[in-house]
Amino acid sequence: MPRSLILAVLAAALLLPARPGLCRQGERIRHQASITARDTRVQGMLGGAFYDQARGKLYLTDVAGGRILAFDAEYRFVSDFAAGGALKEPASLVRDGRDRFFVAEPGQGRVLVVDMAAKTVAGLDLSAARGGNPVHPGRLALDREDRLYLADPANQRILVFSPDLALEREIPVPGTGLRDVKVDASGRIYALDTLEARVRVLAPDGREVLALGSRGPGRGEMLFPSSLAVDQRGVIYVADAHRDKILVFGPDGGFLSEFGATGWLEGRLDGPSFLCLDQDGRLFVVDQMNARVSIFR
Repeated sequence: MPRSLILAVLAAALLLPARPGLCRQGERIRHQASITARDTRVQGMLGGAFYDQARGKLYLTDVAGGRILAFDAEYRFVSDFAAGGALKEPASLVRDGRDRFFVAEPGQGRVLVVDMAAKTVAGLDLSAARGGNPVHPGRLALDREDRLYLADPANQRILVFSPDLALEREIPVPGTGLRDVKVDASGRIYALDTLEARVRVLAPDGREVLALGSRGPGRGEMLFPSSLAVDQRGVIYVADAHRDKILVFGPDGGFLSEFGATGWLEGRLDGPSFLCLDQDGRLFVVDQMNARVSIFR
């Protein structure tokens, strides 16, 4: 084969988008769009993401820039917000029905409550949470009643706060490397363990009802799971930051598919670090090394 033809074939292969994965029979997940560093005006590193269904907005955290970035449903930049300089290293964030942002700042050892209606900023009271180590604020989630779930990796537990921000209970999580937490519409809790490459599914009362995942480099296995998301059907998505893939599991824990490939071109991934979903099935992937958010559907 002539050298020029070989180069042309290789160039065409490099331009192919990430291969979509089969989520369910007849359904394929495809790259839809990207929010790039130019779009986000990020001053440092992207942290967490949260899609506010009621307002039709996507929120991202600019960790080094100390800001929350807002985008509309068409992924256009709308505004940024620094809470009057109160935000220092915002990571995970959620927004509840009372117009309050909850922003975890692990480097500062705190969760800030930014009340947009009252125009106040205060720290979430963590003093009632006893443990062998000080609370290390990790990822955040909300349930349908606006209870706040806070992953505390330092004590391998999830702290649950009432809508009035009183500590309701602590949920111990088996394992050693708690990293992420999500809650589905039925109140089931999903806890991601990075070190054990496991997702543990807990009933609302904290009982473990399902565990899935295994460590390895093969199809359906994980090397360094960094985040998870759950859709309205109970389908579980897990980002593997070291394999640059998104793994998809059914509600029963069975492996369905995986998609993604390493690279900088549109639709490819390099160090996916955070996942969130909207109710329309759009999956937002914070693609850390590419400094962008990739949207799949």
